[in-house]
Amino acid sequence: MLEKGVLPDAITYSSLIRGLCEKRRLNDACALFENMIKLGLQPDEFTYTSLIDGHCKEGNVEKALSLHDEMIKRGVLPDVVTYSVLINGLSKSARTKEAQRLLFKLYYEDPVPANIKYDALMHCCSKAEFKSVLALLKGFCMKGLMNEADKVYQSMLDRNWKLDGSVYSVLIHGHCRGRNVMKALSFHKQMLQCGFAPNSTSTISLIRGLFEDGTTVEAGQVIKELLNCCSLVDAEASKALIDLNWKEGDVDAVVDVLHGMTMDGLLPSSV
Repeated sequence: MLEKGVLPDAITYSSLIRGLCEKRRLNDACALFENMIKLGLQPDEFTYTSLIDGHCKEGNVEKALSLHDEMIKRGVLPDVVTYSVLINGLSKSARTKEAQRLLFKLYYEDPVPANIKYDALMHCCSKAEFKSVLALLKGFCMKGLMNEADKVYQSMLDRNWKLDGSVYSVLIHGHCRGRNVMKALSFHKQMLQCGFAPNSTSTISLIRGLFEDGTTVEAGQVIKELLNCCSLVDAEASKALIDLNWKEGDVDAVVDVLHGMTMDGLLPSSV
């Protein structure tokens, strides 16, 4: 090719680098990469991931991390394969803390890489990191990235983590904000089936969302479930007021009473 005066393009270089890495000829792959840069060709995520994978397989995680930083500086965004390769390499090198930091860094990425396999990325996280994963879940919900939040939740289930009511409350509130009230209702039902009491903040959001969506029967049932958590005599007047306003179709008044009951400590507050 060179003998005929035809210079290889970036795609050709990337393919050759990948082939050399697969054959464990990492030094040759690195030399080809340096030559590619000298010619002014722009490597893409495929090129970098090939080299990162090669260095991880050789146990040189430091060089792999250096390439990860370099690609970002060059404006090349890592994809799901890049992250999976890096996190697997870190895990095999017993550098689980760094693997976890890469996982939690995903929340701050904008945009979030597509098709992230959170079950694989969370493999190195022990149950002790539950709070950190919950923070990741909250972060996705706050950004409105509910597909990502659902993936994290499913990965927690796949790893048999012992979830608490806070996980469901976060997802209920997030889906209500995203106007997917039926999905929020589904998480509400799962939460009750797991034996967790409904959280007033997320449940009130669900009640309002169901009412606005026209599903008043479901909203009424959710109100009953929330009030079942409140058996204090002092709450009877509030319950009667809720019943009256509900029959009149005044959802704002119902929500106001529920908020008041929460402030008075008659209902479980946010986790």
